[in-house]
Amino acid sequence: MDPQVVSPGNGAIDEQILGLLQYHRRLTFLTLAESLPLYTWHALFAALNRLRGQHHVDLLPLAGDYEVVWQQGSERLSLISEGRLRM
Repeated sequence: MDPQVVSPGNGAIDEQILGLLQYHRRLTFLTLAESLPLYTWHALFAALNRLRGQHHVDLLPLAGDYEVVWQQGSERLSLISEGRLRM
C-alpha cells in the first residue's frame, strides 16, 4: 500500500453522520445510508454503534428500519421525558 494514500478512518464517517444529524436531528437508517452512499451498511452500523457508546446518538426501532436520533441537550431530555430513551 502506498504510504501517501490516506484512507478515511473511523473519524471521517462519524463526523459525517454527526454533521447530518446536527442539521436534521432525526433520520431513518435508510435515509442515512442513501445520504452516505460510499459507506457500506456494516460501516454505518459500526459508526452508529461507536457514536451510541459515546452518547451522541440513539437508535430507535421502526418497522423495517431504525430511527437515528442525535442526542444533544434538550433533545436527549425530551426523549427521556417521553420514555423513549433506552439506557
